[in-house]
Amino acid sequence: MMVMGCNPGTPLSLIKETWSGVYPLAHPAGKTATEYLIELQANLKEIHDFAATHALQEQQKYVDHYNKRAEQKHFEIGQQVIVLLANGDGYTQIS
Repeated sequence: MMVMGCNPGTPLSLIKETWSGVYPLAHPAGKTATEYLIELQANLKEIHDFAATHALQEQQKYVDHYNKRAEQKHFEIGQQVIVLLANGDGYTQIS
């Protein structure tokens, strides 16, 4: 399989190239595993908070756009309407 004119590296080929010195691994910045995990946890929490905030903002934009031309519907007692109820296979029509 060719990707952009190059053969993609497999995990085994990457390990071989690292061991043979073709692509040496960067040395760690002197962090212990505990420090790394604490920093990783803080970064993941920050990313999660950003994504949640962004999702709420975008969802509100979608709601505002959808409701831009929506009209409130009013029905009289005795008036016939079609009600669609969601089920596992799609929608069920009740008249």
